[in-house]
Amino acid sequence: MIRPAIVIGLAAAAWFAGVHRAAAYPVGPSLSLEELIAQADFVGKVTVLESKPLSDAWFDKVAAFEPTETRLKVLATYKGKAGGETIAFRHYGPANESQPYMYMPQFYRFERGRTYILFAAKTEQEGVFRQLWKQHKAQEDQGVFLAADTEPRVDLSIKEAIFAELTGLLKSAAAADVKYGLSHLDLLSGGTYHGQKDFDREEVLDHAKRLLNHKDNEVVVAAVRVMGSNNPYMSSEYIPGWLATIGRGDIPGFGAWDRSQENLGGRLYWKQLAAIADSPAPAATRGLAIRALGRAEEPAILPLAQRWTADADPQVRQAATVLLGDFKGDFDPAVFAKLAADAQPAVRVGAAQAIGLGQFREQIPTLGKLLADGDPDVQAAAALSLLSFSTADSGDVLRANLKHPQFHPLFVNALARADAGRYLDELAEIIKKKKEPESFWGGRIPWGVSWELLFFYVQRQPPAQVRGGQLDKVLDALEYPASGDPKGPSYYSSSEPRDLYALYLQRGMTERAAKFRALAKKNIGYDIDYFFKMVDENPRNYQRQ
Repeated sequence: MIRPAIVIGLAAAAWFAGVHRAAAYPVGPSLSLEELIAQADFVGKVTVLESKPLSDAWFDKVAAFEPTETRLKVLATYKGKAGGETIAFRHYGPANESQPYMYMPQFYRFERGRTYILFAAKTEQEGVFRQLWKQHKAQEDQGVFLAADTEPRVDLSIKEAIFAELTGLLKSAAAADVKYGLSHLDLLSGGTYHGQKDFDREEVLDHAKRLLNHKDNEVVVAAVRVMGSNNPYMSSEYIPGWLATIGRGDIPGFGAWDRSQENLGGRLYWKQLAAIADSPAPAATRGLAIRALGRAEEPAILPLAQRWTADADPQVRQAATVLLGDFKGDFDPAVFAKLAADAQPAVRVGAAQAIGLGQFREQIPTLGKLLADGDPDVQAAAALSLLSFSTADSGDVLRANLKHPQFHPLFVNALARADAGRYLDELAEIIKKKKEPESFWGGRIPWGVSWELLFFYVQRQPPAQVRGGQLDKVLDALEYPASGDPKGPSYYSSSEPRDLYALYLQRGMTERAAKFRALAKKNIGYDIDYFFKMVDENPRNYQRQ
């Protein structure tokens, strides 16, 4: 699956990463269990006695969190020495649950009387341990595992003990415990985007399969999510990244999914998932089970999906419609005409998504019609799928809808990537007005894409033409983020003004470079001149390619 950026700065998060959900501080990758065991001085099974705040200079001051000491009864020691029947574990804990915060350290919330497997670092005091690191990993609770019971299990390896605890939680009467066990087994066996391979995936799926007929719907949903993990159809939020991966169009700002990653759960247990879809379960659960069949590569699913597209519930019809994206050439594509005209917007959204997922080129005109739909979500789904196609296929529809009130900047950018010269005025307007759709799926900010398209266009032109004034309007647009307009855009990092300044010097435009430098120094809040001085040393080092 797609992996999130490990280190995301504020500027890069806004412009280059998936902007709406990017972290704004460094986040390290999760460790494998072997790495976790190696880093820990102490690994043991412990029961919580009490927790209280403390003062410890090792811990930095962090809003909404505080240093906490939790007293623990030691039930078993797997690595290191406890130093007594009880130990103290120092860690960040929540200080004020309602206080908003911009940064979250590695922290733990322990429940009195519950038992955990703990990974800790030793301190200079015997019997006092501390959390392994200050910043949380991609797996936010790494370093502590909830245990199923108080059995010591000293005859097992640490890895085997953790597996026993997590699978033991699946037998709990508490749905929260079962969901905890499922989510961690999924993560540690290659599910989700963390890519960890600590446990065998088929063995984990076998455990999850047993919960597909659980009496608690919450548990069924959690088990279905494990079955469909690594499948981009599980959520509409995944679809932009998947379309950016499989299409040949222009959906900038998303990392590539691993196309070789199979939906093993869907392939092995498609019959059980189909049974849920045909059960009296809530519609949301039935729809999720259908989505979990995505990319299962099982031909027998197609007639089921076709039947489900006529279901009475729109959630089920939508999920089944999306699933049709797996069966290119295996059914009458005229079915999309009916689904795109469904009375429920959710189904029309599914139709638009399926056209992109299956890359049904013959259905591109259908996407054009859906751009005029009265529902904004349908319009957004149609625009996204349309942009996943090469402009060689979608260009006519893009041009016919170039003035779309929502997606004008995205359509201009897509067309300009092949021929920016035809869209110089439109690109400049997008920059100056910070144009962006109200219903936007994320990725790179449209005006930022327009800025770079214009920059590369100027970079490709003969130097004499750039110096001669023919491109002054384009250069004005590239400089606009430094203008100080409170309603206009601002550069997201130092690289844009730096590289524009370098381009001026490379083209011998020293007078314009000086004026731009003065403008930027006046209106950019940080010390931008530091970066201009770097350019002065060797302008050719800054080519932005």
